[in-house]
Amino acid sequence: MSAQPTAGPPAAPAPTAGQEYTRRTRRLSAIWAIVVVVVAIAAGVGGFEYGYASHTSSTSTATVTYYDDLASSEATFMTSVLIPEFEASHSNIAINYVNIDASDMVTKIAALVAANDVGTTLIAEDNLDIGELIYSATGNDLMNLTSIASVIQPTTMIPSMTGVTAYETHAFGGEYFIPFRANTPLVWLNTTALGNAGLSTTQGPQTFAALYSDAQKLGASSVMFQGGAGDDTATEMFQWEVQFGGNPMVYNDAGDIAAMSYLYNLSAYMNPGYKQAIYSEYAGLAQGKYAILDYQWPYIYPLLTGGNTSIRAMNANTLLVYPGPNGTGAYASDHVIGGDVLAIPTGATNLWAIEEFAQYLLSAPAQQLLMIDTGNPAVNAAAYVGLSGSETVVFNAIEQALENPVFRPPVPWIETWVSYFYNDIFTPVVLDGQGLSVLAADSNTANSQMHSYLAANYGSTVASEYAAGDYGPLFV
Repeated sequence: MSAQPTAGPPAAPAPTAGQEYTRRTRRLSAIWAIVVVVVAIAAGVGGFEYGYASHTSSTSTATVTYYDDLASSEATFMTSVLIPEFEASHSNIAINYVNIDASDMVTKIAALVAANDVGTTLIAEDNLDIGELIYSATGNDLMNLTSIASVIQPTTMIPSMTGVTAYETHAFGGEYFIPFRANTPLVWLNTTALGNAGLSTTQGPQTFAALYSDAQKLGASSVMFQGGAGDDTATEMFQWEVQFGGNPMVYNDAGDIAAMSYLYNLSAYMNPGYKQAIYSEYAGLAQGKYAILDYQWPYIYPLLTGGNTSIRAMNANTLLVYPGPNGTGAYASDHVIGGDVLAIPTGATNLWAIEEFAQYLLSAPAQQLLMIDTGNPAVNAAAYVGLSGSETVVFNAIEQALENPVFRPPVPWIETWVSYFYNDIFTPVVLDGQGLSVLAADSNTANSQMHSYLAANYGSTVASEYAAGDYGPLFV
């Protein structure tokens, strides 16, 4: 017997005082973000100059060791296009590129700081992991950039990104990182399969109820979900729980339970491969293994449509991309903004060279090149000027998603939070098929375990704030 959809979540609980700080300015900031982007595109008829104001005044030479966390195709673009372009116009600065996993980067940088061996180093770290370096065991491993941020950060940053800076100052007492690569997950559909099932080939399902109905019509194995790894699954469910009115960080409020209930019911129509799938799983959409790819990062667009020899190429007629369905809570259309931020480890040398390379990475030309090649939305609004029609296919969906942005809090205990969610809630309820009969109890247990962990490792104040719901989604 197939699972039946839930009737919908109860009303979302009122935000706590701590949550309200993050929520009160987000709508205005998000609206301005889209206004800036639309105006920039409209003004871009004549294109813009490929160049930027260099801040380098030193005649010295330096080698910047640049740590980044990229997929192989993105790393190739960085080393074959962006870095050579920078070095060609900066004969006195060389870039030593190191591609490293985000969690391993935390360990590496902490060790360099502890050994007083940082050197001339810049990092681009996942926004979810950056808090571990701010709240490191040996003290803050990142420089306070407040005094030099204006040298690096362009004045045309999208307002939703400048809101992150305001949060940093409030939470950490200074600016320790600068947004670099924005990212937001989108939903991808195979229009051939949709048409065969009598569904719209021009518009994806707009609500979760419609998504469930479409999955029923498409049949078993029609939906792919990233259920194979803690970080990937938790990222997807963070957005879902926000859209259902929940606070994902506490696991067990009404919106969280509603989202998990819906996910369990939808799992009846998921491709069996979802249990091992991570964010590198996307080829099956073009190959007809499933019809709906439920949330993937934009970088897959050029891979699906570019004629990759291992993937049956798609095009605008067969690949439909949109922000995804809306939930039922107060923040029904909010979308998780991920990506990477730039930071400088404590004790770094040759700041002039680091500043120059960081400023280049945030310049409109570099941001546009990154956007076109990787599909990631730019944080510099000026990068949207002059895009061609073919390039705006995926960016139209991105712009819609960015209208209501939500960020995950960069707390140092984020990996522990992920572990409790994945191992103690998602695995028994969904992967093991125990279902709704254990959902409430498992969610309460995870909440209790997280509280105890925080009390033991971060003190009673942090644990009390967690219990009060003060660590929640950031709406800027």
